Amino acid sequence: MLVGVLVLESAAVLADPANAGTPTPEEEFRRGRELFEGKFDLQGRIRTHVADLPPEVVRCGNCHAVADGPEVPRSLAPRLTHELLIKRRSRRGGPASNYDRSSFCALLRDGFDPAHVLISVEMPRYTLADGECAALWRYLTGSGGNETEPH
Repeated sequence: MLVGVLVLESAAVLADPANAGTPTPEEEFRRGRELFEGKFDLQGRIRTHVADLPPEVVRCGNCHAVADGPEVPRSLAPRLTHELLIKRRSRRGGPASNYDRSSFCALLRDGFDPAHVLISVEMPRYTLADGECAALWRYLTGSGGNETEPH
């Protein structure tokens, strides 16, 4: 019986993409696009709420357009491009700053931009694994690390 349980647990670990080792850049990019588009559920809530919102409400693509994607009707959210994220610029009245993967993930989780300026309360704060953040970063910027200049 114990052997059967161990076999089942091992199969579950192998079937879990999070345990499949380091993804290739192409796999990470694809995963980021799928997360952005809502093909995988994200967990997020509005800063002033006590409960998570339904996954279909917190999809990135509900509000943000990507570099080569169509506009999102009636959205005030910025188009997420490599240049917007990487280029040093003043954001929301704060000092000039730029994102790297770490500050991007901090923004998604805590709601503060790289200059520690609080983003809009309407933007959900997400519960994301490091791999999910890295995948979103790769998809939006085309880079995998903490690059700070466009390529």
